[in-house]
Amino acid sequence: LLSGAFALGGGSAEVAVRTHAALERVRQERVIGAAGQLVMLEIAAPDGEVIARPRIIAPVVKAAEVVLHDAGDPDAVRVAFRVEAVREPSGDISLDYELWVPERAVAERGKLSLTPGVEQAVSVGDGALVASWLAVPVPSAAFDALMEAETQRRSPGKTS
Repeated sequence: LLSGAFALGGGSAEVAVRTHAALERVRQERVIGAAGQLVMLEIAAPDGEVIARPRIIAPVVKAAEVVLHDAGDPDAVRVAFRVEAVREPSGDISLDYELWVPERAVAERGKLSLTPGVEQAVSVGDGALVASWLAVPVPSAAFDALMEAETQRRSPGKTS
């Protein structure tokens, strides 16, 4: 009887430990910015012509890269950028980036500090282009709101 009680009690303790570990893993996954930072970039000419709107989720402590090819010529690179996004203790997002727009002979490197969800425009290529940056942590309420707004913008006839 005593061995049976010990075996059942030990099994219950193991279930409790595994449940606690699983709950802790889920909690960590929902920590703001645990997956990285969504980095959105809009590159436009000074007259407002939009050249590209790439976006990427830059993982925590890793650089991410996007290369957009021209639809008419798949071998031609339209825009390429590499970014490392780090969430600072202040809550701001620090970007270390490299941008390349071959068609406009623009190659630029820089660093920015962005307030999450606030767009910041930067002149690049000696004024040849304007790069507008926006970043939000993933996951976060700001990310959810941004995705919801984008969904609403794409389907204006629907209301929720």
